Amino acid sequence: MPSQSTDYSYVHAKDNRNLDHLPGKYGLPLIGYTFPFLVEPYAVLEKMYKQYGPISKASLTFNRMLVALGPEYIKLLTLDPEQIFSPRMGYDGPLGDFFAGGLLMRDFGEHKIHRRIMQTAFKNDAMKGYVEDVHSVIDSSINSWGQQADFKFYPNVKELLLDIAAKVFLGLDLEGPETQQLNQDFLDMMAATVALIRKDWPGLLYRRGMDGRRGLEKFFISLVGEKRQSDGRDMASFFAKETDENGQLFSEKVVGEHLIFLLLAAHDTTTSALTMTASFLARHQDWQDRVRAEVLALNKPHIEFEDLGDNLKDTEMLFKEVLRLHPPVPQLMRRTVRDTEIDGHSVPAHTLIQASPLYTHRMEEWWTNPHNFDPDRFAPGREEHKKHPFMWAPFGGGAHKCIGLHFAGMLYKCVLADMLSRYRLKFVDGYQYPAKVQHFPFAKPLDDMPLVLEKL
Repeated sequence: MPSQSTDYSYVHAKDNRNLDHLPGKYGLPLIGYTFPFLVEPYAVLEKMYKQYGPISKASLTFNRMLVALGPEYIKLLTLDPEQIFSPRMGYDGPLGDFFAGGLLMRDFGEHKIHRRIMQTAFKNDAMKGYVEDVHSVIDSSINSWGQQADFKFYPNVKELLLDIAAKVFLGLDLEGPETQQLNQDFLDMMAATVALIRKDWPGLLYRRGMDGRRGLEKFFISLVGEKRQSDGRDMASFFAKETDENGQLFSEKVVGEHLIFLLLAAHDTTTSALTMTASFLARHQDWQDRVRAEVLALNKPHIEFEDLGDNLKDTEMLFKEVLRLHPPVPQLMRRTVRDTEIDGHSVPAHTLIQASPLYTHRMEEWWTNPHNFDPDRFAPGREEHKKHPFMWAPFGGGAHKCIGLHFAGMLYKCVLADMLSRYRLKFVDGYQYPAKVQHFPFAKPLDDMPLVLEKL
């Protein structure tokens, strides 16, 4: 068993780049398979799997790494009982500067301590209060969608979800320039995660991303003192009042850093899920009718917290299928903290490892017609996802399993239900399905998903 006091000196070590003993190829000098991987990640991973099997080396996203494909490796990396695989160092290259201090960038015992800051905010009593706030924000904006000419789904649902996140996470009603600035800071920060030149220098994409991070940090930290004096039911109020094992409040900087990561995770990942859902439902009108009928059968102005389980079975299957085809976290990254072995392959300390939900979710060994949209694969009596506990893993697993997974499901269902009870989603005449999809950092159609919203 791992010791209780972890030695964190591994964070100062450089990545191990010598993986010559593993099967596979690095690809082109310097860039490896980075560009084809960003455009068609499944195709690249499928070729590697067929040529070399589930374990191979490659250079992806400008980094040499071990690629481990299949549900068993998601299990290995996420459960990690021996504390060998560091999420912090796995994500340090693309995300370390932007999410420093966030839950994703904390390992082992430190992660456990900081996860406690958030637990109260995601319990059922708190979640029930969020549902009411979510619907109030939806009502104030979604009715105007059908009046827009040349409506594009992605930017509209992104703005809506940022407004919801501000209300639920921060207890704020953001308007106009304030919302636009927050949104721009998030956009700049996430765009910089795939920057080629990763230097905080004037004129570079990375500098814009770091400026976005600095703006967000200043904004969130400034809220903490006020939240400690309030009796609000928003997440920032819960976080601001949590204490460590000695009864001391966490610093304003720590609370602010957690809010940056969670606000992004809440609104950007759900934006992706709802956008891809809109694309599927415009294509598959039968499923749009099924989900709408399920919502209208409740005979309520809005769905309630108690409806989120058994009363919305078709909606739940739809949610699972969209996340199967387009998982919010397409690749799980880890880095070894010491020498280890995987399936007979020696893996040195400080080696980057990728396990891929995006690939695992479409493996023909596990799924029937895996590239087809088929939510009924999750229906009772069929339940394909139960063949292996980690073959459907959009939220990861183990100690780092997404703490907001139930919140994400609630937010998705509330927005989808309110939208489908007002509109029928249809493609613009001549629109080609499927659109080309941007896979990183989150899935979305490159054209921002133009739609016709037909008022019911």
